[in-house]
Amino acid sequence: MEGTFSMQKKYVILFSVLITLAMAAPAPGIAAAPDASCDDSDRICKEFKHLLETEHPEKIIAQYDPTLHYSEISLRYIGIAFLQLASKDDITPEQEEHYYMKALEVKQYSAYMGLYFFYADKDEEKALTFLREYAKTKPDDPVPYAILGKSELNRKHYDLADSYLREAKKVAHGYSPRVDWMLFQANYLLQHYQFASEMFESVVAQGGFDKEIKAMTRDPRFEGIEKRPEFERYHGMLNALKTSN
Repeated sequence: MEGTFSMQKKYVILFSVLITLAMAAPAPGIAAAPDASCDDSDRICKEFKHLLETEHPEKIIAQYDPTLHYSEISLRYIGIAFLQLASKDDITPEQEEHYYMKALEVKQYSAYMGLYFFYADKDEEKALTFLREYAKTKPDDPVPYAILGKSELNRKHYDLADSYLREAKKVAHGYSPRVDWMLFQANYLLQHYQFASEMFESVVAQGGFDKEIKAMTRDPRFEGIEKRPEFERYHGMLNALKTSN
């Protein structure tokens, strides 16, 4: 379990760093100057950037004064510093939660993802509350939407599940067979049969879902799926899976 949560922490940090670098990158066709992400006159920003590059987030936090005005890029670096401190293995749970909360104060919203993982095994509803707040910020990350979609699907809130999962698919920009599988289920149960069949076709084309499809054919909620015109082409396969051992 410890290794799993360590990897989850690394996910939060990596995603935050990638987003910050992407937002700070110069426009295409413009030559990148040294410290291109900071204004030439922004000494603090350049210093924070250097401290992150040399892996000294604690020095950024030591200098951070919430009463001062910082540039947008500087605030992003401060947020990443808090997240990096939250990812350390030698801190207490109280410290970890504190660092995530401090990251949120400077609008480093990926900290919501860290708080989700922090609470996932302790208080699932609280964990999901943080994830819902994260989704409101419209992150360019399919993971929170997929987790929320799965949660709502399990709770039989199919409309909400469909909304989250469609967002996950849009943000993923393509290959997302697990999301397609959940979208099939949600939309079939919403009686959106045409879209459900499109998602089912995607899942079958990708392969690797025989176990899930077999279980679905024995689920009363999907009784008679093989008789629906939208799934007629899969009649033989569905019947075979339904009757197999």
